[in-house]
Amino acid sequence: GVATVVLLVGASLMGCYMVPEYRKTFYQDMSFKTLTMWMWDERTRCVLGDGPDASRAHVLGFATWSWPPSDQVRTWLENWERWEREQPAWFTEKWKA
Repeated sequence: GVATVVLLVGASLMGCYMVPEYRKTFYQDMSFKTLTMWMWDERTRCVLGDGPDASRAHVLGFATWSWPPSDQVRTWLENWERWEREQPAWFTEKWKA
């Protein structure tokens, strides 16, 4: 009936208005570890801000078993001095703790 039509129209509109490159993340099945690796490697926007550094900072807020390999994390953390100078929005005392 009417509810089915409203549901289908709503789902269609939602699909149309999604950012095309992120549309697959809505329906694609992946493990949490795979998702965090995608966030580390490809995502450029998150709750902490824009850019790959903000996304990677967000990933490090998850459980350590879901983090990328330690050499990748270590290499990324070598930017610490630059972040101390530039003070990006996500580089807070809370995040550093």
